[in-house]
Amino acid sequence: MLAVWSHVTQMSENDLELLRAKAEDVTLNVGDIIIDHIAEMRGILLKRIRHIDMIEDDIFLWEVKLFKNNNSDYTETIMEEEGLKFSIAIGTVEWHSVEQS
Repeated sequence: MLAVWSHVTQMSENDLELLRAKAEDVTLNVGDIIIDHIAEMRGILLKRIRHIDMIEDDIFLWEVKLFKNNNSDYTETIMEEEGLKFSIAIGTVEWHSVEQS
């Protein structure tokens, strides 16, 4: 997966625009499952939180319950929505939506 990130840093502006467009097409929902291949964690999206920031405007965050692979212990964390969508677009995070058929 580090090879994926290395590839992203060497992309043209046009390629980055295509990735941004792909990230914009991602619609996250409560109950979606994510698999972070770099951190080797699985997670469930629990709650979307709107955060009003005076500089960045509105920012959306996700409360996520994370599980380490092959372990039933979990931790809850907050993830920034745009970063999560971009991680899905580049392929470092696998996304399984409750809305997909």
